[in-house]
Amino acid sequence: MRIKISKENDELLYKLKTLYNFKNDGIVPRIAFSYSLLSGKIFDLEKNVIPSSDGKEFRDDKAIFGNIIGNSSNTIIFKAILDQHYNRNTYEDEFIKLFKIHLNHGLEIWNTKIEKANISKGDHVDILLKIVKNGLDLRKNIVKTNFTTKIINVKEFQNLLSFELGKTEDGENVSIRINDLREFDNRNIAIAGMAGSGKTQLVKDILYQISKNTNNELKFIFFDYKGEGNPEQLKPFLDATDCEFVDIVNDGGIEFNPFLSISLDARQRPFSIKAFVDTIATFVPSVGVAQKNILTNIITNLFDIKNGSYPTINELFQNLEEYYEENNRKPDTLFAGIQDLTTNIFNCNPSNTDILDKSLYLNLPPALSDTLRQLVVFLLLRYFNSYFSSTNDCEPHDHIFPLRYVIVIDEAHIYLKNKNARKALEELLRLLRSKGVIIVMLSQGVEDYKTKDFDFASQVKLPICLNVQNKDYKAISNFVGTPSSKYKLETEIKKLESGKGLINIAEPKIIQLRQWWQTKKNENL
Repeated sequence: MRIKISKENDELLYKLKTLYNFKNDGIVPRIAFSYSLLSGKIFDLEKNVIPSSDGKEFRDDKAIFGNIIGNSSNTIIFKAILDQHYNRNTYEDEFIKLFKIHLNHGLEIWNTKIEKANISKGDHVDILLKIVKNGLDLRKNIVKTNFTTKIINVKEFQNLLSFELGKTEDGENVSIRINDLREFDNRNIAIAGMAGSGKTQLVKDILYQISKNTNNELKFIFFDYKGEGNPEQLKPFLDATDCEFVDIVNDGGIEFNPFLSISLDARQRPFSIKAFVDTIATFVPSVGVAQKNILTNIITNLFDIKNGSYPTINELFQNLEEYYEENNRKPDTLFAGIQDLTTNIFNCNPSNTDILDKSLYLNLPPALSDTLRQLVVFLLLRYFNSYFSSTNDCEPHDHIFPLRYVIVIDEAHIYLKNKNARKALEELLRLLRSKGVIIVMLSQGVEDYKTKDFDFASQVKLPICLNVQNKDYKAISNFVGTPSSKYKLETEIKKLESGKGLINIAEPKIIQLRQWWQTKKNENL
């Protein structure tokens, strides 16, 4: 493969090679080409002018692309990168033309920065190192969600917390001492029950008891994915739990900046930016590697510009919009996804109170797309993960495990169907169990919790099976745990109906569930 570059580019190549004292003529073209691709620029061979061929000719592709082990040319690697950038297979002639255009573009960017730099102070070295750093950041596969600096003075509820699930058939109260290490070595709860089984009323009653028994010290967030919450109907529950109701659509968004999950520490920031971008890509359809790289670079530059403070979602979209215009990119799924987040979803005012300082009922009505509802939930979960992972582990006192927060995820099956979302939930369950966070998941069936790559019931100490459509013994026993008596479990399963639940603590037993509507009536709330 022969490539002949323009005279102008030949001169720039020589200038940069001399400045950096490179010994090989191919180093500058490779860096410049990569620099252009890193910017995300897309060219159209029919509209963009291809640089002339009146300069240096590279007769051997090894001379310009280098060679790998076995003395083979790196050309195939550069072609694969270019093909991925344009999402199509390019022919040799197309590849050469696009390479020359990107080379020209990369040299222009590099040279412009050099002309503004103070060479005597070594600014040109910083320019080169930043190119390398940006490239290396994109290669990182390990995502670290914890910050180096430990957060101190984390609020903890250090006393025993108990709540009642209901009564057995003999009229005995079933009390759960959720943070007593003699009874529970983790505090995660999973509830399975079809519509009308009473699972929402049960979880509201549990939250009411938690709030009452901790003097409202232990805060919670309730993600209502169905978005059926009505503030007037919920008022007794909200008042009794000192909880704030936020409807994403009707209340002008939630007072929260999702960028708070990104560390301001320069060493940790690349990892947390990658985690943030991965969250976006999990729920926004058809976001590929090139789009993720573009978003990563834009967010990285935004944080550099803000210099110690957090950008807003609107600022992100403004920068993304400018980038697409400058680089002749047509709006795509990434563009649309970020644009949707600007429609009063997040109020990023820096004076907002910490979302963890209050209990919150987050209503996600169907007026929002499934993509947006799921993205909102996981951007918040990303923050909780980052925040609590940065704290020290809770230290038990006299077999009592301190508690810090409660997360309730309704309609969990929605997320369990998404492979990447499953991974995020699994990470949440594993990492936060030592941080004093109770995670409660609600789903329609016991089979939802067992996926082909992970059994979520294995990370749950208190599984509660309500009336479910599928009463298969094997599925239910896998969910609630192996019973002391198969016959006993089979007998109890047959008794499942609306308002009743099955637990397997010591032995399988049916309980008449506590229901919030009944508690409200009995306690005149």
